[in-house]
Amino acid sequence: MQEKLHSVRGVLFDLDGVFWRGADPLPGGPECVAKLREAGLSVRFVSNNSSFDRQGIVDQLNRFGIDAQRDEVFVATHALAREIARREPRATVYLIGAPGLRRELEERGLRVIDEPEEIDYLTDFVVASDDPELSMAKLTRALRCLLKGAKFATPNLDIVYPVEDGLVPGAGVIAAAVSAMAGREPDVMIAKPKPDLLLMAAQSMGVPPERCLMVGDSLRSDVPAAQAAGMRCLLVLTGGVTEADLAAAPAKPDYVAPSAADLPVLLGL
Repeated sequence: MQEKLHSVRGVLFDLDGVFWRGADPLPGGPECVAKLREAGLSVRFVSNNSSFDRQGIVDQLNRFGIDAQRDEVFVATHALAREIARREPRATVYLIGAPGLRRELEERGLRVIDEPEEIDYLTDFVVASDDPELSMAKLTRALRCLLKGAKFATPNLDIVYPVEDGLVPGAGVIAAAVSAMAGREPDVMIAKPKPDLLLMAAQSMGVPPERCLMVGDSLRSDVPAAQAAGMRCLLVLTGGVTEADLAAAPAKPDYVAPSAADLPVLLGL
């Protein structure tokens, strides 16, 4: 495997299920990233996380002992806000989602509206994501905005993601509910399994995709995203993937390892 990986110059890491599960860090992450940097490899963090903004991701990484800067983080919340602003600068947004997503939207000059009388008549985009305060009232308002012509966006379509004691529903569950109500798919979604985030990260490093390695824990998002981007993929098993899952997956990773902590050895560092 080392011979096949010797050409890697940039490593992209997923986060949930790779460096942490919920609030619990996974072992070996700081040492892994430090060794890659010491060897002269470029490192980026590429996540479908729909709750944190970029600074929240940086803070979490730093809290767990992993050095990171904002320009090294490519997260779905930031990418979604940037894409909406590109399509419709200063758009108004009705948000079902977490504070981190709201901050990213507002930093891009988008107006997140809260007053019912404004929501019903001024919403340009409904953004649906995981929301700890989700209610039928919020879903009803989202539906009515879409029926009046608002566009539909979501940071990702992940159905589940790993936490300390197992799996919990992801943003894709909320997006699926809104899609079912409205009878259509999201107009905007550029997170994994699409290759956009990975290609942005590779470009920021100045490393061609074929010399990048994506390290992730998901057969549904990380592996197909890497393949679509023209990158190799290392699947780590800390996110809960089983041998049966691997056997049944339509998209297979190039390599499999118990955890990200094994990567330096695989690279011959």
